[in-house]
Amino acid sequence: MSNYRNVTIRGRSFRVRAGDVLLDGALANGVDIPHDCRAGTCGTCMVQVVKGQTVCGETHTQGMVHACQARVVSDLEVDMEDVPEIETTRARLAGLRELAPDIVELAIAPEKEIAYLPGQYFRFAFSGFPPRPYSATASMDGRIGGRVIRLNVKRVRGGRVSPNFGTSIRPGHRLRVQGPFGQAFLRPGGTGRLILAGSGAGFAPVWAIAVMALRENRDRPIVMIAGGRRSSALYMTPALALVARLPNVTVIPTIEEGPSPHPAIRLGRIETHLPPLDATDVVYACGSPRMVNSLAACVESAGATFYADPFESSPPDKPAGVFGMLRTMVQSRPNLQQSVEDALAGGPPPLAAR
Repeated sequence: MSNYRNVTIRGRSFRVRAGDVLLDGALANGVDIPHDCRAGTCGTCMVQVVKGQTVCGETHTQGMVHACQARVVSDLEVDMEDVPEIETTRARLAGLRELAPDIVELAIAPEKEIAYLPGQYFRFAFSGFPPRPYSATASMDGRIGGRVIRLNVKRVRGGRVSPNFGTSIRPGHRLRVQGPFGQAFLRPGGTGRLILAGSGAGFAPVWAIAVMALRENRDRPIVMIAGGRRSSALYMTPALALVARLPNVTVIPTIEEGPSPHPAIRLGRIETHLPPLDATDVVYACGSPRMVNSLAACVESAGATFYADPFESSPPDKPAGVFGMLRTMVQSRPNLQQSVEDALAGGPPPLAAR
């Protein structure tokens, strides 16, 4: 048997060695797959395996894999969704205001308008600071699009960037914007019920999705579940009140620590207030990785469609030296080599196959 496999992505074919990472093989052969984190978290590089098998890189959606983690073990036919091109442009901070004790709203003015889909995110590198990923959103009164990108950012205690908003980083501050990234974006033309769950600043992308979905179809059924640790964290109340008046929109604000200041605000985690699901529902979950993983299990059992954007903390500095890097790889993926060997030998079934 040949040690090479044939891969076709949207009509472009190339060969890779068996066991190679799909993303690496594509890029090496001049086939671009949008990507960002290379850790199987952001979802930017998600592709659909139409034919063939991969190991590793599985997602919560049947047939979809993270190309940055998936390893090729057979001939493959792969498809990708159409998304805006990733680009980099200069910008300035046009506005800043406090939304909650630990949430700040930023208005970013790029030098040119950047195309993106509601639910996607960008990387923002403020001059003098390391880049950080933040999701684009709508204003609390439902304005979105145009030349301004709005953000809801949580100030992270001890962080290198977010604590500086309003002090070292003020309106007029220069920055670079790269993107868009991410696969948890609104697909146009949908008619099924939308379940939009956002914890903390994870409300930002689901609010953008809600606003654009209602622009497209004002009668589309939507359930919005917004959560915070305590009532002071529910900075999104004005936005929830705006859509709660619509008969087709159900709003569920939640807090984890009581008491509740109002009968409409429920106690408990977001996942405990998820409505019964069926296969026609489309669920978006953004924010806490714990919440995202909890919802994923519920969605999978119901056969619904699931898109997620877990807000991971910025990684620490990489281990110094080659041995430190190798140690990290082995610790994080201890069964990787065995998985590839099993698949090539016809052993245990691959994790992602169709």
